[in-house]
Amino acid sequence: MEQEAKRMLMERLDDCLKVHADLLDSQDIGSIYELQDLAQLHYYLKVEHPFTPAEVEALLSFQDPLEVARWCKEENTHTHSFPICELLNEIRAYERFEPAPKQDESSQTFARFREALASDYFGFREQALSWSRERLFDAAGEIAALSDTFGALLSKYTPVKEEMDFFLQFTHPLQIISRYGPFEDIGQAMKTLYAERENLIDEAFEPPAERSSLRERLQAAIRESSRMGVPDPDKKPHHEKER
Repeated sequence: MEQEAKRMLMERLDDCLKVHADLLDSQDIGSIYELQDLAQLHYYLKVEHPFTPAEVEALLSFQDPLEVARWCKEENTHTHSFPICELLNEIRAYERFEPAPKQDESSQTFARFREALASDYFGFREQALSWSRERLFDAAGEIAALSDTFGALLSKYTPVKEEMDFFLQFTHPLQIISRYGPFEDIGQAMKTLYAERENLIDEAFEPPAERSSLRERLQAAIRESSRMGVPDPDKKPHHEKER
């Protein structure tokens, strides 16, 4: 059982490093150094660190165990040891970092959601490689928004099955979500978009002249939710389309 848990943690660490590598800003030297530090930590954790069962269980409880371990390393004052459980408490990790989804139906949905987001993100990026410089320049804001939203959903979003199920019905869920950003709080934004799901679907069928107006209303609703809280998703959306 302990070996199985450690194997799961090693796989999670691999996945986390890949996500951080995919989100690297190659034009930012600081980001490159940060990824290098993460890669070194990843190697240490997989090859050298003598994990205790408690440390394995503790790191598995986080959505991004590699990022959590990085912060533990930053605060580690022990010269010859890396007491992860002790450091988790010192940095208040259980308050600061997103927990891993529970191993239930929601967890399976989150795995599908992550795959759909990654497929959309890398598909878009591959398509963009064939664009002209002019088109890439014009789409710079869209590309940045897509990358930011992808990173936020993978590292800062606490999975909610109903929300994920809704966006999984779309061919390009990441592109749909990112068009309403930037998001101060990805969790609040997802709750608001789900609450406004009828209007969000309506936007796809609006004439172009009306589409931007509806999008502005949805973006305003997201900003408002960050200040006032989110409406009950089971209630009828507040901003009904005018018939």
